[in-house]
Amino acid sequence: MKHAIGVAALVVFAAFVGFGQQSPASSRAASDLREIERLEAEWNTINEVSDAEGKRRLLAEDSYHVGPSGRLYDKSQDIAAARLSYEQKQASNSSLKFVITDKKIRLYTDVAVVTATGWSVTTRDGQERRGNSFRVVHVWEKRGGRWQIDS
Repeated sequence: MKHAIGVAALVVFAAFVGFGQQSPASSRAASDLREIERLEAEWNTINEVSDAEGKRRLLAEDSYHVGPSGRLYDKSQDIAAARLSYEQKQASNSSLKFVITDKKIRLYTDVAVVTATGWSVTTRDGQERRGNSFRVVHVWEKRGGRWQIDS
């Protein structure tokens, strides 16, 4: 009887310890998910302040995306648009914030797809104006150990 109780306790202990450990794949996935969440927040800030160098760093060389007007942008066009937007914000003494909601991240081996909705808030001369709602889709790819936006 003591032997059976000892074996049962050992099985319960082993199960408890086993559940607390992560496989290398799930540990990597959790790390990648945290990194994508961090990069999404950084990307949001880059777009709010029109940081051309931030875009240069996070956009893949062959990246492209569709802007809110339906226009297709490649990396160089996106960087040029950020520079122009920065100059316009400086000249008009305005700032921009994006409120991101309903974000979902689907993580694959070396690709992450992020969808979200949100809206913009423009502040000019102390007056806030809420912009239209929008929907975004970002495709991140891990290249050479580094996550970059493909689309």
